[in-house]
Amino acid sequence: MLARIFLKDGRLRPWLRVLVYVLAALAAQLLLAILISMGYEIAMGPRAIFLHTPVWLDELIGVIAVVAIAIVLRLYLDRRSVESLGITFRSRWVRLFALGVLFGAGTQLAVFAFEIASGQSRIVDVSLSAFVVRSVLVWFAIFLIAALAEEYPLRGYILQNLWEEFSPWRFAFWPAAIVTSLAFALLHAKNPNFGELPWMTIANIAVDGMWACLTVLWTRSLWLAWGAHFAWNLFEGPILGAPVSGIHAGLSIVTQQVTGPPLITGGDFGPEAGIPVLMVQLVGIGALYALYRLGAFAGLPDTREAYAKEAEPSAPIAAQN
Repeated sequence: MLARIFLKDGRLRPWLRVLVYVLAALAAQLLLAILISMGYEIAMGPRAIFLHTPVWLDELIGVIAVVAIAIVLRLYLDRRSVESLGITFRSRWVRLFALGVLFGAGTQLAVFAFEIASGQSRIVDVSLSAFVVRSVLVWFAIFLIAALAEEYPLRGYILQNLWEEFSPWRFAFWPAAIVTSLAFALLHAKNPNFGELPWMTIANIAVDGMWACLTVLWTRSLWLAWGAHFAWNLFEGPILGAPVSGIHAGLSIVTQQVTGPPLITGGDFGPEAGIPVLMVQLVGIGALYALYRLGAFAGLPDTREAYAKEAEPSAPIAAQN
């Protein structure tokens, strides 16, 4: 009886692996943060007590911890291939990442265009000064790291293990994707201004999480989701000047003044809490599905484990011809 509760196929049950991963990743982040803070204090001298570690360093600590722990556990606890977590250079990874960038940027540009055209916001200034460009480049690096720090754990390690937990049920992907997407949304509850429109914010971010999970299902990798996540944040904040999940990125190329109601504009949390984002995301899911059915992702290397291959959806139209 106990074996059935704690073991599956001779391994620790996948949901327990998720728990181990979360605890181990948090511990690794804390340990790295302490070690780097000590090094930072030594390097900066006495004035370090008045300083905080830079944002880029905090994000770097996070991504090192979550990726390293995921790889170690995938190899020695899961006894599965690391490539099955979604990062492989054998795929058309540059094209997939670039397509993700188009999706992420396109979503934010569409929402921005709607708000300007409908009078919900207006452009105050557009600047490409040296200070602005430098700020955008810094946030470029930060968001590139931050996107991986969220995609690799959520749509990589956690999604894959929950997928395995619900197997061999043919539709095992869907509960795994739903749980992962809701967790993704709730992680943002700690962000500034989340409480202004909490249910709208949760719905929007959960739908975005489901879109990312579908990219894993249909492209068999994390590249598209990573590119979209990165571009979404970069265009939302440093380029278009809106808050990124409640966080203000400072200088931006576009300075806009939001005048519309929070239900449309998202208020102080940013577009992610507004209805237009939800509408554009649903269109994005439709566009992603159309690409899949037309065979845009056909022929990609299959590095998935058996539990995922068993849930293979029907073949795309292009592959049937």
